[in-house]
Amino acid sequence: MKEILYDCAVEIRATKAALYLFDGASRFELVTEYGFKSGVRMAADSNDPLADRCGRGRNAFFVNGVASEPRFSELLYEASTDRLLAAPLYARGKLIGFIDMRDKPGRQLFDAPDLPKAQRIAERIVELLADKPIFGHRFITLSKLSGQHEAVETAETGSPRISGEPPVRDHPFVTPAAAVPQPAPPPVAAALVPAPVPVATPPPPQRGEVRAHVPRLATLVIDARAIASRIMVAPAQELIGDNELAAAREVLRTILLIPGAVAATFSVFGPGGGVQDIVARSSVTDEARNLLQSKLNVWLSKRGESGGAVRTSVLTPFGTSAPPVTAADLQKVFTAPVTIGALHGLYLTVAFGGVPDRSAHELMAVLHAHLQLVIEQSLQRGAAASLQLRIAGKLVEPDFVKYPELRRHSDAVSALCESFGRHLAITPAEAEAARIVGLVHDAGMRLLDYDRLYRKRDLTQEELGFLREHPSVGAAMVEPLLGVEIARAVLCHHERVDGRGYPNELHGEEIPLLSRIVQICDAWVAMTDPGTYQTPESRDNALSTMVRGAGSQFDAGLATRFVDMMRR
Repeated sequence: MKEILYDCAVEIRATKAALYLFDGASRFELVTEYGFKSGVRMAADSNDPLADRCGRGRNAFFVNGVASEPRFSELLYEASTDRLLAAPLYARGKLIGFIDMRDKPGRQLFDAPDLPKAQRIAERIVELLADKPIFGHRFITLSKLSGQHEAVETAETGSPRISGEPPVRDHPFVTPAAAVPQPAPPPVAAALVPAPVPVATPPPPQRGEVRAHVPRLATLVIDARAIASRIMVAPAQELIGDNELAAAREVLRTILLIPGAVAATFSVFGPGGGVQDIVARSSVTDEARNLLQSKLNVWLSKRGESGGAVRTSVLTPFGTSAPPVTAADLQKVFTAPVTIGALHGLYLTVAFGGVPDRSAHELMAVLHAHLQLVIEQSLQRGAAASLQLRIAGKLVEPDFVKYPELRRHSDAVSALCESFGRHLAITPAEAEAARIVGLVHDAGMRLLDYDRLYRKRDLTQEELGFLREHPSVGAAMVEPLLGVEIARAVLCHHERVDGRGYPNELHGEEIPLLSRIVQICDAWVAMTDPGTYQTPESRDNALSTMVRGAGSQFDAGLATRFVDMMRR
């Protein structure tokens, strides 16, 4: 683990890093670290900001500046650092740990290209723990074959098995290929005439002979235990993420429109503690917040369920100009479970300032059902997006491994597209789609003699025209697997808003939004990445190029927002 952790210094240039693993009970313990002279924590409980953030999202994230994320300020201050990058470790559907990285040399900031690198380092640690007893799961290890079994092998094959050679794993209904006599090759003169291939049948077993296709006892045990070990692992439980919480908040805002409703609460309880979002007509006093929590705990205890400590956030969609909501304003409080598939520990609580009438109860029932549907759809979209991302990774995986520059470029564009999408405040589904398009935008290169042309400096017009076909080839590749929207974005990512792009010379709004986002991120990475085919430009020169290209090469509004994001 220490050796893998040092990759944080090599690949990300983090001056400090610490690895924490879950102890199976209630906290994350420090396993190994480097670079921390002081301020390194020996353990972190489930309420720790890092553990909480990693538990609510499966992706790496960074914080640049002590003041940029107030809940991480204390962690940064204690270790005398001001930049943080964290990567969660997930195995068998659970958070088993996280990597805490701090500060690059020269006061450089962590940025989007660091995120996939951090996640790959975390995945290498998870792979190291693949067959270890995580979360109390036990794994059976077979002992070596006994000498008695080796004697049986000697009797069957006529010679003892060489030490270190794996035992023969025959399927009970398939005769090994070595036992089937192969037909001799036809003469050269008859090579043009297809000859019938004789079907060989194995000779009948002689007396005392052991047939090769009869399963050995050890083979049976090995196969059975392999299957049993998979059964031992509980299926991964679905988790509520940030997208689902955001969707729930929108429904809570709607619930506040019910006459008499003063506050609506969505609570989620899990192994690592709970989270609770309160949407209220105005600010909520501590006394009112405690009353809501106690009402929920009483309701849970009557049902024989348990709650626990929660981290609460309060939203006030109507502003805070009205008097704050006090405990006296919570006259009637109603709670109902939110049931979605195999998910547990989800509850909706609505507080009224008086006794609600029949129509208010009916509206509550409708919005309760709507909340369940919205979260379920969000989970399904997340699962579909995750599947699309895995498919996109497989599309570029086979050949891009041979071209590390192209893979690094695609990963960097993908991460930057996701960050830019979030900066634009587009929907989470659109941001995820931009991330996928960024990953596969150059997938067509792998079929266009890329290994010969990529490093060539003086391309002929014919060769240049040949490479310009990569959007069309890439779109044709991804459309059957990722759909028309992704394919069209790939097809148009070299179009220009002034109509001088390729392959179809589209103008302005004719170019899909995803393509315009990817084009900007693609150009930025090509200009600034040291591993690209051209000499990298400085950050200021690249920003100037973006400003000059706004309205001609790039969408003017998007280019302005991108420059603003990079300067921040």
